[in-house]
Amino acid sequence: MKILQYDRLLKILKQELSLIYATRLRGVYLFGSYARQEQDPESDLDILIVLTDLDSYPSEIKRTSEIISNLSLEFGITISRYFVREHDWRTYDSPLLRNIREEGIAV
Repeated sequence: MKILQYDRLLKILKQELSLIYATRLRGVYLFGSYARQEQDPESDLDILIVLTDLDSYPSEIKRTSEIISNLSLEFGITISRYFVREHDWRTYDSPLLRNIREEGIAV
């Protein structure tokens, strides 16, 4: 996917997540191969969604399924999303979160 296309996808995604979550949305981060500009045609788009609180992980997946599916189909790319509580994002020291803090790009 060309840079202009994924920039547009990320802009739409952030707008839609803002509508879904309003003030619960604390951040959206692109990470992985697209953030490192090492993507290939088979790469997925990795997104971290930071929320003030999670109802439950499965409910957040369900809540965002329609917009993720629509954008995946429209842009021809798999979007992988991950959720984390704001408190955990700021304090938890997992390898994944450490990596996203180091090389992730705020959307």
